[in-house]
Amino acid sequence: MAVLNHFLKPTVLVTGATGAIGRAVCRELVTHGYLVIGLVRNLEAKNRLPYAVIPALGDIRDPGGWEHSIEQADIVLHLGLHVPERPGPKERAEAEEDARRMAEVLDRIATLCRRHRKLMIHTFGALMYEPDPDGWVRETSELSSGRGFGIRHRVVVPVFERHRKRGLRAMSVNPSFVYGQGGWFESGVLQPMSRGESYFIGDGSQTMHYIEALDAAAGYRLAIEKGIPGQDYLLADDRPVTLGEFTALVAREMGAPPPVSIPEEELIPKLGAWAVEAYTTCPKVDSTKARQQLGWAPRYRTIEEGVPAVVRAFRRLGAPLPPGSIMAHSSPPPAPITPPAAHGGPPLPPQPAP
Repeated sequence: MAVLNHFLKPTVLVTGATGAIGRAVCRELVTHGYLVIGLVRNLEAKNRLPYAVIPALGDIRDPGGWEHSIEQADIVLHLGLHVPERPGPKERAEAEEDARRMAEVLDRIATLCRRHRKLMIHTFGALMYEPDPDGWVRETSELSSGRGFGIRHRVVVPVFERHRKRGLRAMSVNPSFVYGQGGWFESGVLQPMSRGESYFIGDGSQTMHYIEALDAAAGYRLAIEKGIPGQDYLLADDRPVTLGEFTALVAREMGAPPPVSIPEEELIPKLGAWAVEAYTTCPKVDSTKARQQLGWAPRYRTIEEGVPAVVRAFRRLGAPLPPGSIMAHSSPPPAPITPPAAHGGPPLPPQPAP
């Protein structure tokens, strides 16, 4: 039975509540009157939960251990990513093994949601679909052929669909690459740029499509309020761009040096061929369905609107200015920028795993 509350709105259990997307979703739900339970794996992670989120301790790989939290909720919003980080190059065989682990976890959570008759909202990401000849994906597109991060979805989506056929009330919300406070964007882009390290993989011409984290969070909330079980919803801002355009914009806003290109062939021995492919593969995303059915629209329609806002928020947290930044008038002249890969370690990838 769902926990009774005075919010007059459903109780939502969020897995991955301390991640970059999870924190944004939790804040969005709390500020709109929801009672939110956040799954955390330990007491240290509990301290990273947004204000007013109720912690539930548990290992995402063993939902039987936190089944009581599923019983207390009306809706389970599954955002948790449980892929172990391993040093060294990552090739396709390892990515396929990660996909099987993700499918096993989803199967366990979906089984409990079905048993307790809870609505489940899962996130795959825009790479669950195979792009058309013009590079676009829609909810009517075919399942990914398995390129890059698509290998995860090719393995996991059939598990989700099998539970739907068995009676699981479920929908999926699938954003393009999400940038915002925390996560890949902060650790892999903003923090290196604050040290004067600015780079991208390849020649920068790869098509990318982004969405700011708070805009993605609004999409999840509207799916709860207006979404139809059995449906899937894509989220993205108004305009696809290239990897080079995105990285150059962030560098300008950060006052960092212009991005340095690192050839893909130099990174393959360090990251692995599959990882390089995954970090540079993204479709153009048509979010018309979410806009029409959910009434969703991004506050930040383009990266030119969203990136400056995120950088300002990063600055407010006390992030240092890059060495030699034109904003840091008292800084000494910058040292030449050397790509991290040249020091023997691969750069942090500028794209996440959606």
